[in-house]
Amino acid sequence: MRVDFTRPSVEVGAPFEERMTQLDSKSKPSPLVFVADDDPTIVRMIAGILKHNGFRTASAGDVDSALRGICAERPDLVLLDVNLADGSGFDVCRSIQENALTSATPILFISADNDTTTKVLAFEAGAVDYITKPIAGAELIARVRTHLRLKAAYERLSELQAERLQGLASAQRNLMPRPEDFPEARFQVFLRQVCAAGGDFYDVISAGEDTVDYLVADSSGHDLAASYWTASLKALAAEYANPLNLPLDVVKAINSSLCRFLPSGAFFTLIYARLNHRTGRLSLVNAGHPPAIIARVDGTTPIVVRQEGDVVGAFRDALFGVAELTLEVGDRLFLYSDGLIEGRGSCEAGTQRLVDACYSGTAALRNVVPEAVASVTAGMLHQDDTLLLGVER
Repeated sequence: MRVDFTRPSVEVGAPFEERMTQLDSKSKPSPLVFVADDDPTIVRMIAGILKHNGFRTASAGDVDSALRGICAERPDLVLLDVNLADGSGFDVCRSIQENALTSATPILFISADNDTTTKVLAFEAGAVDYITKPIAGAELIARVRTHLRLKAAYERLSELQAERLQGLASAQRNLMPRPEDFPEARFQVFLRQVCAAGGDFYDVISAGEDTVDYLVADSSGHDLAASYWTASLKALAAEYANPLNLPLDVVKAINSSLCRFLPSGAFFTLIYARLNHRTGRLSLVNAGHPPAIIARVDGTTPIVVRQEGDVVGAFRDALFGVAELTLEVGDRLFLYSDGLIEGRGSCEAGTQRLVDACYSGTAALRNVVPEAVASVTAGMLHQDDTLLLGVER
């Protein structure tokens, strides 16, 4: 059996120096260590030790130069003297920690002070280690390598977590149908999540000839667990949404199942709509969720369908709000999450802004939904998921 060991693509017949240049161009640069010390002799000595062991270096001797250099160079690690020419290394350390661009940079203090108080102050300022002078080269390199390995491990862990979240978010998005996949449902949706995967969720399910069920839900949490719960909610809705079950029956069945496995304190608010697109009959069931909005095609004042109801997943004997209405051809139904209306003032004021934004005459629904979100959330700090689902009869 032949084993093919893949090597960098380097021309074998090229001169040695050229081959090395080709290899170097494909490798990562060695770690950059920034040395901040007001003693030039110490700086030269440390830089020499580091370069001899394959590290790149940069240096500064005062507070201002150190801060500017660290922000510009973005080093992999900082060696920082406790006392600089014009200020305290502790202040430099705090500034590095407070800067989002450099906050993850490990800082090792170097000082002739060997007293416990100074060491404690260094760690309180944000240092990961403390090295006393005179500096032993072997110890310095060992500590630098250790903290660079730790930094690389943390970064890889962060990457893995981001990949996991990205995969989970992709899986969660795949649970929610797109308008182009279900054109007969005549809906448009806007969903923005504050985390890669969030707690807001919607579903669109065929419930018989000319009849479609629309569900919008918001979990009590917006972490990874909430994403798994929404998958469970999706499965339950798909199980019970059919012509044999009325919308109220569907919500009751979902509640009964969720109560069996959701942890204490976890629940969903939910609004469930069933629309017969041929007859215009609309059934709404509300479980502690913001009210549906109906924008009439004739231009009359939009209707806010206010309903009382308990959340799902918390109480086995929960009661839910039920409403029956009729939509004319061209009327629109809007379902949404509370993140859309809570960012500026009261929920009532937010609801009214949304009502105003949802009524837009003859504009296409695919334009109305994102424009309504933009109008309602203008100037808001997005701290919660945002979801708006519009349906046209």
